[in-house]
Amino acid sequence: MTLWNGLELPKSYYQDENVYIIHGDCLELLPYIADKSVNLVLVDPPYNIKKDTWDKIPQYVSWCGEWLCQLNRIVADNGSFYLFHNQMPTIAELLCWIKANTKFVFKQLIVWNKRFDRVYNKGFLDGFVETGGLRNYQQMAEYILFYTFQDETGLTTVMLDTNNFPTLRKYFGELQAHIGLNIKSINSKLGHRRAEHGFYWKTTQWDLPIAETYQQLIDKLGINEWGGFREYEDLRREYEDLRREYEDLRYTFNNQKTHHSVWNYAIAERVDHATPKPTDLLENIIAHSSNKEDSVLDPFLGSGSTLVASVQLGRKCIGIEADEKYCNLATIRHIRAMTLRRNS
Repeated sequence: MTLWNGLELPKSYYQDENVYIIHGDCLELLPYIADKSVNLVLVDPPYNIKKDTWDKIPQYVSWCGEWLCQLNRIVADNGSFYLFHNQMPTIAELLCWIKANTKFVFKQLIVWNKRFDRVYNKGFLDGFVETGGLRNYQQMAEYILFYTFQDETGLTTVMLDTNNFPTLRKYFGELQAHIGLNIKSINSKLGHRRAEHGFYWKTTQWDLPIAETYQQLIDKLGINEWGGFREYEDLRREYEDLRREYEDLRYTFNNQKTHHSVWNYAIAERVDHATPKPTDLLENIIAHSSNKEDSVLDPFLGSGSTLVASVQLGRKCIGIEADEKYCNLATIRHIRAMTLRRNS
């Protein structure tokens, strides 16, 4: 076992401070990765469409289930998981399997569109569309399933946990005890209902009242005479500090303001591998769903595009690959990318 960036991992095929490549079957190696230790997983598994010798897998969905269960354990609570595929019937089976057997929450189906205006090989792809005798629409896309462990975005997730903002909740509970009135009576004294959220201190509906309402509590109920009284600015600063702290509980999504659910990316050059993914597409995922110094895992590393994209964006990357020749290819690509980066 080797310690790398806080993780105990099997002996590496190659490693440096940013990259750890392991040669072997991910079903045997994923159990070595600690619970909740990886921020982002990109999975480009065999599609079981006989594209190459490694692309023929019996009991395919059950086989996927084995590594999906491991990912369910490995991904951090605020992490994300992206799964590539191109067979819609299989995708439908996987969607049902993931829902029934993991805690992953489906977020989006992303369409990777390969044929679009200005793509370098559009003429070549047009030839497939214009072929006579077609009895179906020519497929020019692959699909990406995006998962996290959370079904809420924004602050909602934080506010629904009554364990959050404990000191502020306690303050408003003690303040209400000092006032000696229920919420309805407090609102009646103020002439409106804006105070109530501050006094929902036991529930998921609690929130800090606005400054105007807090001032009315002072003017009409004299709360500033109470021995435990705190100025509003003091409460607001604590609220904002805690809210920023709780941001880390939400899944990472750094909105790049560039993408919706259909992505236009050209097919990548083969680089001695039958099905490499475009590095710029992977960079887009990594930029959206991880932060610098985060750990990215690719359990089917192939030619190493994920680790090249990860290192270019300042992330750590763990890659697992069953074929030693691809471990070697990924290592060469990583070293070349690092050399270019240092020289740029």
